[in-house]
Amino acid sequence: MKLWAIFGGLLTVGVLLIAACGEIRPLPPTIEPQNYTPITYQQLLAPGKANLRAGQKIRVQAYFWEFLTYDPAMVRNYLSLARHPLSWPKLRWFALYDTKEMKGYYELAALDAARVHLYKVQRMDQVLIYGELASLGGGLYLHVHHLEKVAED
Repeated sequence: MKLWAIFGGLLTVGVLLIAACGEIRPLPPTIEPQNYTPITYQQLLAPGKANLRAGQKIRVQAYFWEFLTYDPAMVRNYLSLARHPLSWPKLRWFALYDTKEMKGYYELAALDAARVHLYKVQRMDQVLIYGELASLGGGLYLHVHHLEKVAED
């Protein structure tokens, strides 16, 4: 009887860990701006408060900071690595700011590494980001579909 209880407990923990992992959806073949809901940067920082959910396509303006050399959500990402062993490591994480004054740091934006060369963004370039919110552990990350530089006046 104890063996079944231990097995059941391990199975439950395994299912919960898999459910807590991040997800990676395929990129859309084309970007149709009307299919992306415009949000504010503040909503991106607090998606739960803004009633944003996984699977929602959004577009938001931000200031690009840099591609990260560290893992911004280490534990959550490694749980995701177990679920997506081939595709998860191919994400390239980067950080954003809300303003040129470097307010509102956000580090949970990810771009497919094979697409990084398409975007010649530099530090503090203002960009318009098209992407999809996806689950990552107990929260969300922004899986970027497309970046556009915004022409400053």
